Amino acid sequence: MNTELLVARADRRMTRRYLPRPGVTINFRAGTLGLGPDLAVSVIDLSEDGLCLRSKAAVSPGAEAEVSVARAGWGRPLKLLCEVRWCEEDEQGKFLVGVRYRKRMLHRDLSELVRMS
Repeated sequence: MNTELLVARADRRMTRRYLPRPGVTINFRAGTLGLGPDLAVSVIDLSEDGLCLRSKAAVSPGAEAEVSVARAGWGRPLKLLCEVRWCEEDEQGKFLVGVRYRKRMLHRDLSELVRMS
């Protein structure tokens, strides 16, 4: 991945990114109806306003999507509507995708999903 892009993205972030706790799972579907194939491979990081994930396929920036995040023993998955902000291919032929939620995630939900230290 291009380091200049990482620095540019880091400078625009409004909230801190956190690593997911072990056992956190994610589903990522294009569109806002929750239909279509799950494109998620893994979640890279999360914040109150967005997340970065590894995807099986490219998604166009500006596209709407639905993300569903869960943790073992947590109950129902947290569903979030979002907008794809960027997408680029990684070294393994998968795609890194950055999304921004339409509504911020509650801090209590975020604290259940991430390592806060």
